[in-house]
Amino acid sequence: MTEEQAKELLQKYLNKQASPQEQKKVEEWYATLDQENIELAADRKAAIGEQMLVHLQDAMRQKPKGSQVFKLQPFIRIAATVLIIITLGISIWKLNIPVKPENQVTIVTGSTERKHITLSDGSVVLLGPSAKLCYPKTFASNNRQIALKEGEAFFDITHQEKRPFTVHTASGVDIRVLGTSFKVKSYQASKHIEVAVITGKVAVSNKKVNLGTLIKDEFLIYDKTAGRADIGKSKSATYIELAFDGASLEQVISKLQYAYSIKILLNDNALAKLKTTASFSSKQSPEEILDIICSLHHLKFNGSKNHKTFNIYR
Repeated sequence: MTEEQAKELLQKYLNKQASPQEQKKVEEWYATLDQENIELAADRKAAIGEQMLVHLQDAMRQKPKGSQVFKLQPFIRIAATVLIIITLGISIWKLNIPVKPENQVTIVTGSTERKHITLSDGSVVLLGPSAKLCYPKTFASNNRQIALKEGEAFFDITHQEKRPFTVHTASGVDIRVLGTSFKVKSYQASKHIEVAVITGKVAVSNKKVNLGTLIKDEFLIYDKTAGRADIGKSKSATYIELAFDGASLEQVISKLQYAYSIKILLNDNALAKLKTTASFSSKQSPEEILDIICSLHHLKFNGSKNHKTFNIYR
């Protein structure tokens, strides 16, 4: 039902022309109002008040007799209250009032300031100078979305298979990941947006097309004016720490797979529960890290010729 249809239904109710089913619908709207918290600007209240007055005066001119007076009072109360909601553009069940979500956090840095932000899922954002970041205090159950409104930021994202992580920019370019680390540079005054992947894999897109998929040590430069993206290999690599504190081997493997865009297989599922406490750097090769991990658990591993698939075994 559109807003206009809802207004027509309310008018029928005011004119006592609504069918029993339509009367029930309006009264159901009214019943939901106790659960709503309506906050309006002063000028909006005035406009609604004027429209309410017109409808109420029309209803009162009917001069009900006898017991009809007592029936008309709740009738007007319901119609007037529902009119407030309809005038605001209510859908059938929920208000559509533009209010600032309490769940949202906005962080702004000064011209020489940097900030370290830990998100609700454990992901980390290092926000550069003159930047603005908006994110929820708590992420939704099926996705994780934040907005880099301005500036440069480094993201180290916690891997969660069922909750993809998306960074939205003011220019309409989105960066989608599952669990990885990358940098984004997005200034509104600049004609370019830059995305550089430190570990893992990210997909960069705008509203029209996928601009490219980047892996470790690759970068993308998007020309906002021309709508064109160029991908290259980073000359000066950036490194991050890969730390594990009592993590299961399954968790360690998951992190390494996304960090290096590789595949690691276990020939025995029982190995997945082995605990690992160690710290590495993304500067190290996958072979070097696997060699250390296997030494800790008295295991062995081998890799494919292209260094993209590894097997761990006893």
